[in-house]
Amino acid sequence: MKRKLAWVGATLSALYLLTLGILPDPILLIDEGIAFAIFLKCTQSLGYDFMKYIPFFRKKLRARLARSPKS
Repeated sequence: MKRKLAWVGATLSALYLLTLGILPDPILLIDEGIAFAIFLKCTQSLGYDFMKYIPFFRKKLRARLARSPKS
């Protein structure tokens, strides 16, 4: 069930980023940022690591996340 929810979350957030995310908003970058964070967390829980393709994440942060215990 958790895997299905992760697929739904990743799909909906990706669709939002591809379609509605390009429309102008009154509050910039907040909803796109939240949708992007949801997409990253859902794909991480599915086993896909897209964080290595994002240039603004530091290597220390990725190393700390890799060492943290998975629950």
